[in-house]
Amino acid sequence: MILGASLVLGACGGGGGDGGATTAYTGSRTLADVTVVNGETLASGGLGASQSVGGLANATGRPQDGENGSFILGTINVITNVVNHSLGKTASRASSQERTVSDTFACSSGYVQFFLDIPDAGDSFSGYMDFIGCNEAGVLIDGRVDISGTLTINDISSMTLTMKDVSPLVVSSGADSVTFIGTLAMHFNGATTTTVTNLLVINGDGSVEMLENFTLVFTDGQGGNNSLAISGRYYHPVEGYVEITTPVTMLISPFDVWPFFGTMLLTGSAGSIAQIEIINNAQYTLSIDEDGDGNWESSEVVNF
Repeated sequence: MILGASLVLGACGGGGGDGGATTAYTGSRTLADVTVVNGETLASGGLGASQSVGGLANATGRPQDGENGSFILGTINVITNVVNHSLGKTASRASSQERTVSDTFACSSGYVQFFLDIPDAGDSFSGYMDFIGCNEAGVLIDGRVDISGTLTINDISSMTLTMKDVSPLVVSSGADSVTFIGTLAMHFNGATTTTVTNLLVINGDGSVEMLENFTLVFTDGQGGNNSLAISGRYYHPVEGYVEITTPVTMLISPFDVWPFFGTMLLTGSAGSIAQIEIINNAQYTLSIDEDGDGNWESSEVVNF
């Protein structure tokens, strides 16, 4: 989702609200007590694979067939492709002149209308994108994304996507549907893309999850394996939040959607921990230490 190209939308579109996820979250804000009972729920949320958020699939930023891709990563990939499509035709610092750009981009079904304001002076651009029944790679997107970003001589150096509550982004895949409100800030440095996410995820049943300073550092393997490091907080509406780290960076084949190697830790109150140790691209071992004594109260193999 989020990680393979470049774009940003911001000031020209949408109105009301600042897109800030933190102020709108109404669930539990306490540090979770990680237990054998709730460990798998928190682990799946930390992986970005809860009932609403989807999986770590599509972290390469490449479109995937079918409906198993991550809502978040897959959605950003679609947005990125559309922005690159428009900016690739119109914007670079080497040839820029002040102008506005509006166009319609066809999805596999549905379409995206976008507007970009590219000033002659400075290195910024802004605009918005309206998704109207845009179906790409099994992900259906409706709503508005505001964009703002900075340009280098030949490329985009950073961008921020903002989804506001007045016109949120609604994303569906199969029978699942979620609503996104918040921001994703992306910075591009060669083969590495760093994405900092502050996002509300509103599920179809009305429950709300949150990602706070959820940071993904993705490095394109340039034909080899890609790497992904994750840190930040995942908030479950009932259990509270866990602090996420990846002490062993995840590796993902460029031809797959799930990591095949790596370790993630989800740390809760009183030293309680859920450890996710990737076995292969289909399974991981989930181990729970409820009291922080270094001994696992449970350890089981879980399918992605």
